[in-house]
Amino acid sequence: MPVSGVRVYRRDVVTTKALPPGVIPSKHGRAGANQEGGAITEFSERSRYRLLHVVKNCDADFFSMITLTYPAEFPTNGREVKRNFNFFRKRLLRRFPGIRGVWFLEFQKRGAPHFHILVSIKMNEHGEIHERTRRRGKQGPKSYKTVVTLEAMISEWWFTIVGSKDKKHLAAGCSWEMIENSDGALRYAAAHASKPNQKIVPKTFVEVGRFWGVIGKVEVPVVKTFIGDSAEVLARVGHHGISSKGRLKKYLWDSAGKFEDETPIAVGDQWRDKRRWRLEP
Repeated sequence: MPVSGVRVYRRDVVTTKALPPGVIPSKHGRAGANQEGGAITEFSERSRYRLLHVVKNCDADFFSMITLTYPAEFPTNGREVKRNFNFFRKRLLRRFPGIRGVWFLEFQKRGAPHFHILVSIKMNEHGEIHERTRRRGKQGPKSYKTVVTLEAMISEWWFTIVGSKDKKHLAAGCSWEMIENSDGALRYAAAHASKPNQKIVPKTFVEVGRFWGVIGKVEVPVVKTFIGDSAEVLARVGHHGISSKGRLKKYLWDSAGKFEDETPIAVGDQWRDKRRWRLEP
């Protein structure tokens, strides 16, 4: 299908294609599902791209991140894991009305599922910031900034929800850390989405379900829409917009600035008439 233009978002651009007359769009299965639209079995590349696109272009800004882990004994059924998470999500929404977030699921080396949640809460508005230290693998101790009372609160929630009896889990099963700069959430999402080893579903784990989702009202608004063919789009974004297969990529990361105006662009030896571009609010 030929490229018909692009949708411009907050930071990124997504190419659109024109269907031939009379062709009805097919219904795609869920990301990571099989071709028949069955159960999700993996965190697919398509789903990872979609996660990054939502985090980068949604109408919410994320100022902190919650991490939820399981104790030594943990469920191996995705339905039970998501049930636990939904209880936690509802408590979060009741305690902080209007909160917005994006969550994603990973698996630790021991096979246990754990969640990361980017949230819109500014921690310095809820208490005094403290610096805490934790150990992360072979890299040694690392510190993060948090509000101790908030971290203790969610730790108790999660401890109760999962039915843990391990006091060590109460102390270390959760963290709520401050994101210290505007691009921090993007780096967190990009880093975690690019860890393929933590996206592999253990053989003993069943019915994994969705790998990511949103909390509260999170929308990804289209800023504007341009109509044009592949040559016109490439003239703006450059050759980095070409995939390894020689096609125009679907997601053109950090390219929104290339479509800020309606000036004509050079294609070959001729200029395209700028009136061919349609700008939509």
